[in-house]
Amino acid sequence: MEKILTVSIAAYNVQNYIKKTLESLLVGKIDDLEILVEDDGGTDRTINIVKEYEEKYPNIVKLVHKENGGYGSTINKSIEIASGKYFKQLDGDDWYDSENFTEFLNLLRKIDVDAIYTPYKEFYENKEIYKLNDFIDENIYGKLSIEEAIKQNKNHFNMYTICYRTEILRKNNIKLLEKCFYTDTQYAMYPMPYVNSIYIFHKPIYVYRLGRAEQSVSVEGHIKHYKDHVKVSKDIIEFYNNTEFNNKYTQEYMWKYMVEHIANTISGFYIVLEPSKENLKDILAFEKYIFSKNEILYNDIAKQSKIVKILRTTKYNYIVYKILSRYRINKLNNLHK
Repeated sequence: MEKILTVSIAAYNVQNYIKKTLESLLVGKIDDLEILVEDDGGTDRTINIVKEYEEKYPNIVKLVHKENGGYGSTINKSIEIASGKYFKQLDGDDWYDSENFTEFLNLLRKIDVDAIYTPYKEFYENKEIYKLNDFIDENIYGKLSIEEAIKQNKNHFNMYTICYRTEILRKNNIKLLEKCFYTDTQYAMYPMPYVNSIYIFHKPIYVYRLGRAEQSVSVEGHIKHYKDHVKVSKDIIEFYNNTEFNNKYTQEYMWKYMVEHIANTISGFYIVLEPSKENLKDILAFEKYIFSKNEILYNDIAKQSKIVKILRTTKYNYIVYKILSRYRINKLNNLHK
């Protein structure tokens, strides 16, 4: 049977979560669903659990073995072998809203577009509360041009909200950096220049689990993986500089997304490192790199981030830098409590 959707699951040491993840997908009519569970070189019981589901649902669940290469490598591999008309991802410790997912599959069987937008929910594990994130007015729905969707979007499309036509990803050789964190931004951004139509479906599918200390979005994660955020930022700059855009709306959208991500590299990652003269030198080196690539981009980053603006205005004064660092660390700690 021809598959309507491929769901790629990055499953690295998620033995405590993977059952809930898979069960949330295996509901209703699923004969034309493909679930690729990417074993990214994990060392716990995740593989054994997935094998049980593979045996029970041999035409739907497929365990894919590969060497550890990080989130980007799981997406790259899944795009390569996906058989679904559409493609969506799911982290092994997150899940889908089952009822809405059933409706989502029914929708995919009827429409023909390049991408689909859905809201998503955040689940704060330490507080056991949910937060709905919907960036497009509920009165706007159905098939839109990408230009119209961009105009209506109050934020930007991210990996939780977006589902792509698989052909878009494969035909345009969408590849994410491997052995690197924060490549979800690449997944959300890089296909956009090739998207012409998008369907707005106002029922949340993705449920994003937050509150785990080991997550890359935690303060500890920011500190441990800050070099990856720098690496992704540089790759985004190269992608933008080497891409031909079909319309000004997508180009402007990509520019704003890039500015936001790169500003966050400084104000959200570099700045939460233990304040030191060496780390301040690294910020300066990154700033010089940005300036060498695009002076307008350099200037827009200061407009995006007050922290960057203050650093530049004070000529990277060390005392000011230390104060900003402590402020940002406290703010992030409070955010993830």
